[in-house]
Amino acid sequence: MFQIGSFARLAGISAKQLRAYDALGLFRPVWIDPTSAYRYYSPAQLPELRRILVLRQLGMPLDEIGRLASGGDLRSALDHRRRELERDRRLADDRLRALDISLESKTDVVLRLIGVEPVAVLSLADDVAVAFFELETYVRDLGRRAHRPPGAIPSQREIFVPVTGPIPETERIHYRRLPADRIASVIHRGPYAGVAEAQRALRSWVVGARLVPSGPMRTLYLQFGAETELRVPPDYVVEDSADFVTELQLPVA
Repeated sequence: MFQIGSFARLAGISAKQLRAYDALGLFRPVWIDPTSAYRYYSPAQLPELRRILVLRQLGMPLDEIGRLASGGDLRSALDHRRRELERDRRLADDRLRALDISLESKTDVVLRLIGVEPVAVLSLADDVAVAFFELETYVRDLGRRAHRPPGAIPSQREIFVPVTGPIPETERIHYRRLPADRIASVIHRGPYAGVAEAQRALRSWVVGARLVPSGPMRTLYLQFGAETELRVPPDYVVEDSADFVTELQLPVA
């Protein structure tokens, strides 16, 4: 038998690591001298230790290795670890593609989840500013304006204002719950004339990231101009168009 230092050199690991494995009950010496408390190991234990080291190299947690040592299903655990590694590889590939796209386009795109959004919706038939005035006025008078930013769905020629719940509908104004989704999002700051370029950059990023648009793009107005009488939450209102902040949200799969 070998004392811990000699066995550690034989196994190619540190004595500290062997002590840690012993403390965890993962790999114990074959004998401990009751007088000196010296640990003794046998070369016959090397295959057992080698299995532990291989599983650690695969990134398997020590508690999982401990369960396997107690009779767990090794094949099932390895299949599970393979799935985890494949998921991590896909995530790393996605991040690398996103990094390359960001370097090329200088566009900061974030993938995130958004929740269900109760809104009052108005189809555009007039000037956008006129339409928003009508919609905000209607929601204000109902007392149902939620403290969230308004927005638009350009491809459907619709604008929306967030509400606290269902509202009475008219011929022009309807209640809807915009669905929860995973979105690719980009922020544009400044006049609305630059929004079209931000839209193109966002769509280009999504294509480059090998994602697929899964719904119409939304435009969210985080800072904008509004008449005082509309009583829009003041956090969102600015005077200068240079201070406008617009978020573009493209659902992706």
